[in-house]
Amino acid sequence: MLTALRSNFMKHDKEHLDIDLDFLDKKDGKDAPKAKPKPAEHSTASSDEKTPPPPTSDVETVSSEYKYNWRNILIVGGIILFFGWAIFSGSSSDTSTSSTYTPPVVSTSNTVVPPITTTPTVKADADVPVVPKAKTDSQICKADYGSHSYATGEKNSTGGPACDCQTGYVWNDGQTACVVAPPAPKTGYEICQDRNGVNATYDSASNSCGCVSGYSLSATTNQCVDVLTARDDSCAASYPGTSFLKYDTTSNKNICECKAGYNWNNDRTACYTTASFNQSCVSTFGTGAYSTTENGKRVCDCGYGYSFNAQRNMCVTTASINAMCERDVGRNSKYDGTVTDGKYNCTEPY
Repeated sequence: MLTALRSNFMKHDKEHLDIDLDFLDKKDGKDAPKAKPKPAEHSTASSDEKTPPPPTSDVETVSSEYKYNWRNILIVGGIILFFGWAIFSGSSSDTSTSSTYTPPVVSTSNTVVPPITTTPTVKADADVPVVPKAKTDSQICKADYGSHSYATGEKNSTGGPACDCQTGYVWNDGQTACVVAPPAPKTGYEICQDRNGVNATYDSASNSCGCVSGYSLSATTNQCVDVLTARDDSCAASYPGTSFLKYDTTSNKNICECKAGYNWNNDRTACYTTASFNQSCVSTFGTGAYSTTENGKRVCDCGYGYSFNAQRNMCVTTASINAMCERDVGRNSKYDGTVTDGKYNCTEPY
């Protein structure tokens, strides 16, 4: 149908083209077609007064024909466009229902667009067996005997890996696991160092400890100390509160003396501070008692304002004894500080 319309259009177009060319060739009114005479018009005027019609020029005749030709061209062209649009719309509608056309993307830059590739999806086959990963020899040993075991690289009697324990670990009694190794036994020298200090020595012949030259074993700390400190510690151990005075070559013994601020007790078995002696007297005779020396001996006595009671086993206030004298002897009688037959001796009143 579209082909028939195109041939018809070309036929009409050729005819109008010939008409237009004829018009262009007839310039200046030469060979112009003559106007056809119009029929006489009826008029109400008399025959004598009839006015002849105005002459028709050749230009007006050509213009009317030119307009007529272009009008036909426009009508035919409109018909062709209408049918072409109808055919094109129908074919486009059929194509759009079957598939969608996507125009290609034209890149305006120099960037090369890589082709789109798709990776085929591989479906897992449930029937394919999963092969477990084989354990190494070291993993087998750790699984069987604990994390502190390892594979030696050899094979045991059953063909499996031979296992052993890492450094610092040993087999337990059942040979089923690697456990922490017990500490190694100490040497004689290490034992002497722990017992007597860094200056200690060990005699393997006698299996005994000693001290390096210039050091001796302290009697109080059991450590190897310098000789003078060792002698002081020896005196303090034998006589508390004393220090080394000198060495007696006759008796081959150390001579000990009380340290500064200390005094011998009556038995010369220890040295104590004066405060210690006073506290001992208070513990024995009560408040008011204190320590003093008498004929080179430490004795307890009652201090100012206190006196021994009649039994001499307690220090009491002197005012309390005077009150008894005034009661038993008379007014203004005082205690004279002596006792006879277990009674206080009082002065005569005045």
